[in-house]
Amino acid sequence: MTKCLSLLIVLLFSVQIFVKGAKNQLNDERKERYSSSTVGLLKLLSVEQDFAENLLNFAGKQQQKIPKLQDYLSAVDYILNRSFNERFEYVSNPLNAFSLLRRTHEDLPKWLTFFKKEMGRAADLTVLDNLVEKVPNNMDLMSAMHGIQGLERFYDLRIDDMAHGLIDDKQYDIRLTYRDLIAMGNLMFQQHDYQAAAKWYRMACKSELEESDALFYTILGNPSEYLHRQYIKSLFIYESCKSDPSHTAEEAFIAVENSMADIKQEDLNRIMARLNSPENDVQIERELYHTKREPSKFEIGCRGLYRRKPKLVCRYKFTTTPFLRLAPLKFEEINLNPYIGMYHNVLYDSEIKGLKMQSANMANGYADTRNGSEIRARERINRRIIDMTGFDISKSERLQVANYGVGTFFKPHFDFTSDGFETPDASALGGRLASIIFYASDVPQGGATVFPQIKVSVFPRKGSSLFWFNLFDDGTPDIRSQHSVCPVINGDRWTLTKWVPLFPQMFILPCKS
Repeated sequence: MTKCLSLLIVLLFSVQIFVKGAKNQLNDERKERYSSSTVGLLKLLSVEQDFAENLLNFAGKQQQKIPKLQDYLSAVDYILNRSFNERFEYVSNPLNAFSLLRRTHEDLPKWLTFFKKEMGRAADLTVLDNLVEKVPNNMDLMSAMHGIQGLERFYDLRIDDMAHGLIDDKQYDIRLTYRDLIAMGNLMFQQHDYQAAAKWYRMACKSELEESDALFYTILGNPSEYLHRQYIKSLFIYESCKSDPSHTAEEAFIAVENSMADIKQEDLNRIMARLNSPENDVQIERELYHTKREPSKFEIGCRGLYRRKPKLVCRYKFTTTPFLRLAPLKFEEINLNPYIGMYHNVLYDSEIKGLKMQSANMANGYADTRNGSEIRARERINRRIIDMTGFDISKSERLQVANYGVGTFFKPHFDFTSDGFETPDASALGGRLASIIFYASDVPQGGATVFPQIKVSVFPRKGSSLFWFNLFDDGTPDIRSQHSVCPVINGDRWTLTKWVPLFPQMFILPCKS
């Protein structure tokens, strides 16, 4: 790598190009339409499908053979008559979800402009215009890209592997496209993470031959020269800072900008040819993956690397309420101090199906009364919580339903504070004594609930419920209850959360001697 980058320093003559569209109006006042939940991603996939079907229908009625129509359908990964299960599986993969969000945000409007030109002014494409109005906004795309970035860092994934659909040692039938890779490189460059930017740009350079169709370049633009310059800049800045820590990234950026001010295309091609030679590329890959940052306790837990706690048991619980003598609950101890337990088979498939149907209008990954997706079966579930815990929850907060999107996670936090959510008057009900999370889906990869202070990870099991205390007996906070939610690598994470207030349990919760 040193030899390769020394060559760069000699040859670079640069051009003033920063990350095109990097800021992309980040002050967009709209919130995410689709990226925050699988429910939203399914809606977006329907928008793309409707666009393709309306285009096909229009062409058929007008008896027109739209040039390159099949190329468009291939570009958007369109499959006729895709079943619900196929669509669900598609958007549950974060790479598919990100690619869907990026191409509908960036590419779909450009395709519409092209087809309008092909069909002529007489064509009434109002339906397609209306569909393009529904494409993801800037916040959606940024959220999805941050989600992919989070997956890479949380689970120590190689960008080379992710680009080819290999996630956490599992191979999926997907590859990120040339433009997907450039978008991720742009984000990393904008964030001044030049090591990651170089990794993404390197993979984009390897993929650019796959999109060599002149039509694609005409419609979507040809970013090749821009990509090559960004790749060279990223390598230069990363290696400069690594080889001489006294140099800042800002100084290296200014140096590479100045040195490339008048570079010609033939010089750029010569540099890229040397970078892409097998010998140099192998060395570049080795150097880019040579340094790693230390994972946090949270990230170690997400990877399932905590040691299992000893002397824990599973048993049937039947003494909390009289009903449990007829139908005892399966209970598993997760941790003894502080006490964390899991009830199994306490949420039924029919209830899960109902809550998902009721959550069709959920916004930003959460369902509540404000978006018309409140859970109507809450009384039945509340009764089950009473059977599980024996607590009085008549005045507690409502069940909160959550469905997570691309790379969504929660940083370590405490439930004894509101964390931005609306809560009842703490002076009347007290703090949140305990938390209960119902898992309404299995998650094949990722999505764990992690307690980093005590090194406990709990991975979702459909139909089970996790229970823990947030406060000591005297009502003071137990900081060991700090917990977080890991991003989903693949799958669909649905949860119902209930918080139990302290004061109503005054004559219920036994005092410890």
